[in-house]
Amino acid sequence: MNLKTLIKPWWAKLLVAAAVGGAAWAGYRAVFPPPPPPPPPSGEVAKGDILQIVQAAGVLQAKTKVDVGAQVSGQVQTLHVQLGQKVKKGELLVSLDPELARNDVARAEAALLQQRALLEARRVDVQAAQRELARQQRLLAGQASAAQELERAENELAKLEADVRGQTAVQSRLQADLAQAQLRLGYTRISAPMDGTVVNIPVQVGQTVIAVQITPVMLTLADLDTITVRTKVPEVDIQSVRVGQKASFLTLSGEGQRYEGKVRVVQPVPERSGNAVFYNVLFDVDNRDGKLFSEMTVQVDIETGEAKGVLTMPMVALGERDKDGRFAVTKLDKDNKQHPAKVRTGLQDGARVQVLEGVKAGDKVLLAPPSAASAPGPGASEAASAASR
Repeated sequence: MNLKTLIKPWWAKLLVAAAVGGAAWAGYRAVFPPPPPPPPPSGEVAKGDILQIVQAAGVLQAKTKVDVGAQVSGQVQTLHVQLGQKVKKGELLVSLDPELARNDVARAEAALLQQRALLEARRVDVQAAQRELARQQRLLAGQASAAQELERAENELAKLEADVRGQTAVQSRLQADLAQAQLRLGYTRISAPMDGTVVNIPVQVGQTVIAVQITPVMLTLADLDTITVRTKVPEVDIQSVRVGQKASFLTLSGEGQRYEGKVRVVQPVPERSGNAVFYNVLFDVDNRDGKLFSEMTVQVDIETGEAKGVLTMPMVALGERDKDGRFAVTKLDKDNKQHPAKVRTGLQDGARVQVLEGVKAGDKVLLAPPSAASAPGPGASEAASAASR
């Protein structure tokens, strides 16, 4: 026997070793088969309760806020209140220097007294003219006087009576001037037009205010017993918000107390922030305990719908939406085979969505289904199963 035939080449030994190893691995897998692949993540269609909530950022504001101004010019003499002080309607807030207004009242009173004296003198002249007219009438009746004298007496009386009427009108005007001067004197004492809290005092003692073209603001009162929440709701959610719906928020500080109210106003005019469109929704909350302050920012929850004991499914099971408003879902049978379906939905709470039609209770649906472009066709699962065999 040739020596070369006894010594096999190295690659032949490698082939033999590979064949032996493959046979051993096949035998191992025959005894210990691999575990089946895990089923795809799925959720169950089941009955439950849905509370639909729209969340939006809000700002707290006083429901009623009034700028109290000065109606006359003058120097601020006394501030009778301070920031944060609660006041009642009619309570004195600010006093202006009243000297100029008092002088105006004194001048108006003097002018009125002078006019009254002048009018009284004119009335005396009228009485004298009336007596002279009566005397001339008697003389003319006895043919002791000429007709011209009677006519002269009548003209004099008529002139005096007209003068009295004119002087009476002047007196009325001077009385109105006096009333206005007295009113302006009263305006130097500025009182609260409502119950509220002093939230702003832009003036200080000694400052001169000029009330000529605009009314200078002396201070601002706000009714903080009732707080209005101004909520900016995105346009995608505004159609589900209605007047009367329950709205609430939690404060960032304090004990985490939840304040509740009902939607009072949905303003139809939007506000823009860049390319985003928001609508203001207003509701009021009780703040008699004084824990809320203006300009606080809060996260608002508006309950826009509720359904109890309805058919629900996980929201992540929803696929793309078609032109009819229905969503694509993928149902799984007992063998985890996939079957496409279409569902019509209702309310949603962020985790689950109400199902109106398309599936029934107990059905399993694929979570996070593929998009329409990558989703398999109706017979794709059967074809894939056949190919694996």
